[in-house]
Amino acid sequence: MEVRIKLAVWQIIIRERPIIQDYLLPLRVCDSLHLQDIDNTAIIRQGNPQVEKQTDSRGVGTSVPGLAIIASLVAVTLIIGGIYLYRSVSTEVAYRQIVIATGSESGTYHALGKALQRVLETSNAFDSVAVQATDGSAENMRLIGGDHDPHVDLAFVQGDASPSTNARLVTTLYDEVLHILVSKSAAPDIQTIYDLQGKRVALGAAGSGTRQLSLRVLRHFGIEVKQDLIWSTADTVQGLASGTIDAAFLLSAIPSALIFDLAKADAIRFLSLGDIREVGDEAHALELVIPGLQRDIIPRSTYVRLPRKAVHTVSVTAMLIARKDLGEDLVRSITATLFGNRTGASGLEGSDLKVARKIREDYDPASGTIPYHPGATAYYHREEPPFFVEYAEALSLGLTLMLAVYSVFIALREWMRRRMKNRVDAYLLEVEKLAENYQKLNHNELVTQQGALEELRRAAFADLVAERLLADAAFIILQNHLRDELAAIEAKIMEMSKAP
Repeated sequence: MEVRIKLAVWQIIIRERPIIQDYLLPLRVCDSLHLQDIDNTAIIRQGNPQVEKQTDSRGVGTSVPGLAIIASLVAVTLIIGGIYLYRSVSTEVAYRQIVIATGSESGTYHALGKALQRVLETSNAFDSVAVQATDGSAENMRLIGGDHDPHVDLAFVQGDASPSTNARLVTTLYDEVLHILVSKSAAPDIQTIYDLQGKRVALGAAGSGTRQLSLRVLRHFGIEVKQDLIWSTADTVQGLASGTIDAAFLLSAIPSALIFDLAKADAIRFLSLGDIREVGDEAHALELVIPGLQRDIIPRSTYVRLPRKAVHTVSVTAMLIARKDLGEDLVRSITATLFGNRTGASGLEGSDLKVARKIREDYDPASGTIPYHPGATAYYHREEPPFFVEYAEALSLGLTLMLAVYSVFIALREWMRRRMKNRVDAYLLEVEKLAENYQKLNHNELVTQQGALEELRRAAFADLVAERLLADAAFIILQNHLRDELAAIEAKIMEMSKAP
């Protein structure tokens, strides 16, 4: 990357070399004009010591500011490029312990957390990685928010979870589909979602995302169950198999091994949120009113021979989040390790974790309710070219325009100075004309000549005030010349006045 930035800078300099040469040319021409002006002044008043002692104070260094500006632009470009390069390629990661909040020990979040723990430890980027089993998505979001001790660094949550201001997104993972399952014995009495009224329903473990979503669904449709069973996933599966509960809400990626075992034993039936052939059914309504939900389908025969027809339902996106104050380089390293180790025996799939195959790099800042962590964003932008490489053409054009504008400014300024200098030369020639042969003039003619010189001096000062002349060495020469001529004429008048 460093080589690419240096090449880009040199390309700009080499490409614009003719422009830079054209830019310096007017400055050299102006320098030569100054030298000519000084010589003209000396010629106008040859032999006058007052004139011969005057010099042009500007000298020949007019082109130095132009070269300084070019050098400054190149220096600033190299400095900014160096800072950007340092920030871009710095891979130093703070070695520390990472704590990952997952879910119940029998759930997918915990299995995925254990797999992530293994690949992170294998990368040797951290002192240690710990996995903390929790009740699920809702508790994980509270832990990221800092409501409990110890704090966690990473957590798995559902896309419909109420976001914490301390949470930042690392990546989306896969879709979790809501399975509304009915025990085989209760199936004849439960044909629609509304038939759950007054039934015994397992809505998920306390603090789990499944329970949070189940309650929102039932509240939306105004359904009150007879028994709200706060059971673990294992107890729920056993209750469905034995028929001790009527129905259950399970949130899982497709396919789910637990649901597959229930379907294989022919212990369950699937409940659909409306008819898949209809537009505007219950699944569509939930998508509209509950943020983070989207309509989804469980295809026919996904689990052995069940469901017997496609089931309309909803799903949420599983996400990996991090604390907002977790280091940027640290999160970038975690993101890179996760995506670099999805497949293979040593990757996330190493424990026969099928959901790992669904994980894809899907960076879409506008689609989520949780903003991305800067470290994750840096990873997703890793293949974008550096600023000075991406915008080399624009920077080249900008530099060219700056040089062109500055060149025009310098040329215009020197033209104005030359014009003012020519006016001084005109005044000097006029003084020479008026002072010529004053020794041969009579008294009245000398007085008239004196008045003309005074008027000429007033006119020169008026031009100076109006900024038509510069208060430079040439103007001083003019004033000294006028003073000397006026003094000479005054002395001649005094001499003639004393004569008998």
